[in-house]
Amino acid sequence: MEETTYILEFNTTYYAEYSAPCDKEEVFVFGALFTTILNSLLFIFGITGNCLVLWILIIHESLASLTNVLIFNLSVADVILTACLPFFIVYHREGWVFGAGACKVVSVLFSVGFYSGIIFLTFLTYHRYVSVVDPLSALKTKTPLFGILITVLAWSSSIIASIPVMIFHVQTTRADFTICEYNQIFPVLVCHYQQNVSFLLAFCAIIFCYFQIIRTLQQSRSQRNHKPVKLIIIIVVVYFFSWAPYNIVILLLSFHHQQIFMDCELTKHLEYAKYVTEKIAICHCCLNPILYAFVGTKFRRHFKNLLKCYQSCTGKKQHTTRINFQDQYHNETGSVY
Repeated sequence: MEETTYILEFNTTYYAEYSAPCDKEEVFVFGALFTTILNSLLFIFGITGNCLVLWILIIHESLASLTNVLIFNLSVADVILTACLPFFIVYHREGWVFGAGACKVVSVLFSVGFYSGIIFLTFLTYHRYVSVVDPLSALKTKTPLFGILITVLAWSSSIIASIPVMIFHVQTTRADFTICEYNQIFPVLVCHYQQNVSFLLAFCAIIFCYFQIIRTLQQSRSQRNHKPVKLIIIIVVVYFFSWAPYNIVILLLSFHHQQIFMDCELTKHLEYAKYVTEKIAICHCCLNPILYAFVGTKFRRHFKNLLKCYQSCTGKKQHTTRINFQDQYHNETGSVY
């Protein structure tokens, strides 16, 4: 899950063919342990949070709203991405044991989840920008057909961006260790630079839209503007610090793959940094439900109702179990008390 289409590079011995030998055994050991712990936590929290958002949208909300459509698709993208994490836990520890077909499928799904998440996040930001800065134009986007077109466009774009994974990501065996990664160095570089460009474009769009939103809110003289402004700043800061470190690291690793620098110790430090920064980046998938859904009053209300329902059902079940146990005890002892 490290260096390919998002974070999908697992075994850096692959690059020994393109650079000078460098012993990275301690890096692999660290990566296996770190990935096992973090991927397990990210899988649990990512699946739980995003499935809650999907459940609330399907049961209690209307998907006729473009905002809900975008949040729904963003959660689907995050679910797809986080659902691949258990495969990478096994991969780091045992090698790729799932077969050549699963290698392609899991890699492509992870890539599609990554790129579609970026696209829907950008669309959601732009929709908020239009709603605040130009409300009349936002009225044109309230038709169901517009939501369908946006959805098709975003998923199609993410699939197109994942074409290098479909073509070049294969299962191979090296030194009795089965790996699932690119079979050439060129698509690795293409993937890295593609990720860097995607991040820069999305971040510039988000910064522009939220800057315009903040300026519009500050000009309205409303006392209620402070909370939205703070939330916007949090969203921008979280997005930047989630994705910027990882993109810087893979950019530097791309320079290494092109043999711009060949220092072994520096490369090992970058490999350590890659393991850490990629997990920070995936954490953003766990934060999306909080930043884009549960900050809303309706989502919080639905979530509280769900918790109350769960507590009520659990309490009734425990009460019924206790009564049944008492009845059984009375029948066996013949007691009327």
